[in-house]
Amino acid sequence: MEVLYHCSPTAGLKVLQPSVTKYFGKPRQVCLTASVPMALFYGVKHFEYTYGYTREREIYYEEYFPGALEAIYRGRSASLYRCARRPDMETTRIPNEYVTARPVPVLEEIAIPDVCQALLEQERLGALRIVRWAELPERSRAWVLQAEKDTILEQGLLTQDTGFARYMRETYPDSWALALAEQEAGA
Repeated sequence: MEVLYHCSPTAGLKVLQPSVTKYFGKPRQVCLTASVPMALFYGVKHFEYTYGYTREREIYYEEYFPGALEAIYRGRSASLYRCARRPDMETTRIPNEYVTARPVPVLEEIAIPDVCQALLEQERLGALRIVRWAELPERSRAWVLQAEKDTILEQGLLTQDTGFARYMRETYPDSWALALAEQEAGA
C-alpha cells in the first residue's frame, strides 16, 4: 500500500473532506502528497508557500525575508495525516502532489508539536533543502522584491485592510513602497 500525506493545523480528522483553497484557485478537492516535507508546509495556513522543486525533483524551501522559516512555522502545531493512495487520486503538475474530489479516510494521525522543528528535522535527514535569506543570491532577492510588488498590485492590496494586505505591507515594506510608487506614477 502506497501512503500519501496531508498536513493540517486541525487535529482529530478521521476523513479528509474536499475543500477549496482560498488563494490558489483550485477546484474543490483533497490535496495529498508523497513528500513529508511538502505536507508539513501546509500544517500552517499561510498566505504563501515558498517551496519548489529542482530539475532533479528535490524539494527546497526559500526564505523570502530574513527569518521567514521561524516567523511562519516556529511554535505552530499541526497534524500529519497518513492516507492510502487510491486509483481515483490523480497526479498534478506539481511533483509529489495527488488530488481527488472524493473524501479520503485517515489511516493515522501524527501530532507535530512544532512545524518548524519538523521541517528542520527533514533538512537534517536530507529530505529538504532550506535556503536561508542570507544564502539567497542577489538576483533571487531582486526577483522576490518584484514578485511581491506584483502580487500587491494584482490583488489590489494597496486599498485594502485585510489580513493579507497587512501581512504584505508589514513583511515586504520595500515591495509595498514600489507598488505605491508604480500606482502613483500610473495614476
